Amino acid sequence: MIYISHLMSDEDMCTLLEEASLGVESIEFSIGYCLDKWQESLDGYRSRLEAMNYQSLSVHGPFLDLNPSSNDTLIRKVTRERFQQAYDAALALKADKIIYHTCFVPRVNFLEGWTDLIVPFWTEFLEDKDERIQIYLENVFDPVYELIWEVVERVNHPSFSICLDLGHANHASKFPVTEWIERLGPRIGHIHIHDNNGIRDEHLAVGDGTIDWDKVGSALKHHCPHASYTIENIRLEDARKTLRFLLKNVTAR
Repeated sequence: MIYISHLMSDEDMCTLLEEASLGVESIEFSIGYCLDKWQESLDGYRSRLEAMNYQSLSVHGPFLDLNPSSNDTLIRKVTRERFQQAYDAALALKADKIIYHTCFVPRVNFLEGWTDLIVPFWTEFLEDKDERIQIYLENVFDPVYELIWEVVERVNHPSFSICLDLGHANHASKFPVTEWIERLGPRIGHIHIHDNNGIRDEHLAVGDGTIDWDKVGSALKHHCPHASYTIENIRLEDARKTLRFLLKNVTAR
């Protein structure tokens, strides 16, 4: 299944959804302001979705100012509350996926001991979660792939796996994107696809940055053939270009 992130205007979303059979990945519940007025945000977004010819729904969870690996119990508490609000929105909207960032920040978090802090958070958060919604942990500024693998392995929940963000891996890590795919492959359930020039998060179309898409496309087909995708481009033409790449080179549609 291929989703399109709601980074574009509603008009452009509707245009692309009429052109291709796609899902939608909502970003509505990734911002604290929207979660402050949870019911209003839920009703408003449900109304917007009614105009869209989408096939499935994914929800992007909140991340700004949150830290599930914090040593501060109050920070962990508010992080869990925000994560739960987004999860409840996903349930209410009958979404099949929800994505949360690791919230790892270099120079703030340390690689050593990080998994020991974040594993208890996720173990507790997932205690009452069933398989109605698949839950994914997404790399952002993570410099290495081993830690996100370790978190998912140690938590060991049937609905919990990895969302590999290819663009984030390209600009935040010294390891090639193909190595992230090869090493995380069995645990990758979902993929965010976009490009950049290896310096910052630009959300460019596939082929407009420095990622080697010939190698990446082959690695995706080989190591995570059953993963779903979200196109994370800001412009309609960029999303069309990325979609053409996926349909031609990666997915079996």
